Amino acid sequence: MGAAFFLLGASSMLSVRHRGFTMVEVMTGVGVIGVLAAMSIVAMNRVKTRGNFSSGTGDFIATLRTARAEAFARGNPTVVVVDVAAGQWWSIEDVNGDFSLASFNASTPAPSPDRLIYTGHLLPGTSFGPLDGWGAALPQPYSGIPTGYTNIVLADGGGGGVADISVDGGSSAPNFKYCSFCDTSSQKGSITFLPSGGAMFNGGPASVGQQISMQDAVQTQFADGGVSASPTGIIDFVIVAATGASEAVTVR
Repeated sequence: MGAAFFLLGASSMLSVRHRGFTMVEVMTGVGVIGVLAAMSIVAMNRVKTRGNFSSGTGDFIATLRTARAEAFARGNPTVVVVDVAAGQWWSIEDVNGDFSLASFNASTPAPSPDRLIYTGHLLPGTSFGPLDGWGAALPQPYSGIPTGYTNIVLADGGGGGVADISVDGGSSAPNFKYCSFCDTSSQKGSITFLPSGGAMFNGGPASVGQQISMQDAVQTQFADGGVSASPTGIIDFVIVAATGASEAVTVR
């Protein structure tokens, strides 16, 4: 009998008390899950934006090079029109050689007898820019193409930093720091590739070529001159006037 009571007491002492989660534990778990989910969404959005940027830059440089090749092959000027505000561009065979940016209509980009070769647009999270440039001249051999900045060379040959030459409105200042040839009113620009070689632009300062850049951010210009969003990726597309050759230069 004593043994029975001893075993019963031991069993009671060894029994485990089962309980559920407290409200504090539940809320802590929910909070952790929420933070991890938010981090995952941000990371996925960033990956998507980088993918859109890569796609856009590749598409645009292909448009420029194809337009130049078409001009050689068909014997007619080929025009690439860019709308930097809308993030669109068109490649057109100018059959009669009478293209005018002032009369360009996006709804009928290639009126007869002209031929529409290609039309492209930027995907979400990308835009032409940065609006205020990237604060430097292009590397050699493209340093003469206007970006709004020039490298200062000292008398002894050393580097003296970078100067912003767009503030004085001089003849070497680009129309926009991110699109040296684009019209400042319509925010459109055109590049005409000639069948004999070379390229002409609708505007911009006289130089060895012109440039237009693309970024992996959508920016807003504030009234005080400030700019929202800071791009982590910038590709500048340079077009050499003498040959019509184009190159994608990685700025950032």
